Amino acid sequence: MTNRQETQRWHGLVSRQSENLGTLVEQFMKRLLDAGEYRDAGLREAELRATSSDVFGLMLRALVDPTQVGAVERLASRLGRRRARDGIPLDSMLTAIRLDFPILWSGLLSTAGRSEAHVLAAHAEEVWNVVDTFARFAQAAYLTEQDQLIRERQDLQRQQISLLFDAVGQFEVNHVQIARALGVSVSSFYRVVAVPSESAVTLRHNIDKAHFSERVFTHEQGRHLIAFWQIPATSPMVVTPRELALLDKVRAAVAPIARAIADIPLAALAASRMVDQLGPDEERVTDLKASWPMLAKTYLAEIGCDLGQYVLVPLREATERENERLLETMAAYLDTGSLLGTASTIYCHRNTVLNRLHRIEELTGLDITKPADAALAMVALAAQQK
Repeated sequence: MTNRQETQRWHGLVSRQSENLGTLVEQFMKRLLDAGEYRDAGLREAELRATSSDVFGLMLRALVDPTQVGAVERLASRLGRRRARDGIPLDSMLTAIRLDFPILWSGLLSTAGRSEAHVLAAHAEEVWNVVDTFARFAQAAYLTEQDQLIRERQDLQRQQISLLFDAVGQFEVNHVQIARALGVSVSSFYRVVAVPSESAVTLRHNIDKAHFSERVFTHEQGRHLIAFWQIPATSPMVVTPRELALLDKVRAAVAPIARAIADIPLAALAASRMVDQLGPDEERVTDLKASWPMLAKTYLAEIGCDLGQYVLVPLREATERENERLLETMAAYLDTGSLLGTASTIYCHRNTVLNRLHRIEELTGLDITKPADAALAMVALAAQQK
């Protein structure tokens, strides 16, 4: 048989298979819909059937007309981009495309007579190549489109996070829409932390290397980087060791839990104010329990209530030596909350502690064994230590 005769038989074989296009499509659809990813993705069966018909029709044309290879590549690229946006996993798409080879081959085999078996065998590589070309171009387009989708999603999330923070006190926002863009629940609880700008790089590095179950979102706000993530409603107020790993080697403040997405900006403001109380060399994590005396001092001072003057100035009526001892005793008692604990801390007798507490009350009017007076004294000492 001459090359021309073989080519004619090959073209005839492919032509007869083209008349059987509907059978190829039905075989493909049966096997495709057995794969849960396509069935569960909500794709319309009519669209899948039409796409399958286009793909098989073009592949058959490309088997007899090399000029159709460019059309195969273009169709594969369009399909790859579309399946990325459909949310079909890449492996599932490639598996579906590679179904084309056994279906095409079986169809050609069933159409070929005995005299055409050697013709079919001689063109087996061509059949594989056209399917492989389609798969390669579909995969490349899928990955490119997937990268674009990730960038679009990240841009949308950044826009929605900015909207969440910028809207406070300015205009109403749709918190359900923001939560949907971030892939979180509008009524979930959130951990919110703030770090100064100079710690932002370290925090981002910690986030990137952490194997964290929840997505960590960040937002630059003035001199701070805010980070927040969703937590279970049963989460403790205390930060967990896994969360602390995100804050390794940074100055950070943890706000009280935000109990809805709408509460995140206010929690971020609290965390920012708390982290500002830390010194530039303090690479540690603070929270409201540790920060509240200094916060109280700062905001009371803004309205003219200087508790340092209210509490500490009266102690200066004592001699310098006595003043030092009274301040030492006050700090130890406020830290331990007990006479014995204070005595142990400052290495003196219990009665000495009692005498000094009475002297403090005599000079300042504060009985720091009472919670309200103790709170005022704690804020006053914070003022002195700042």
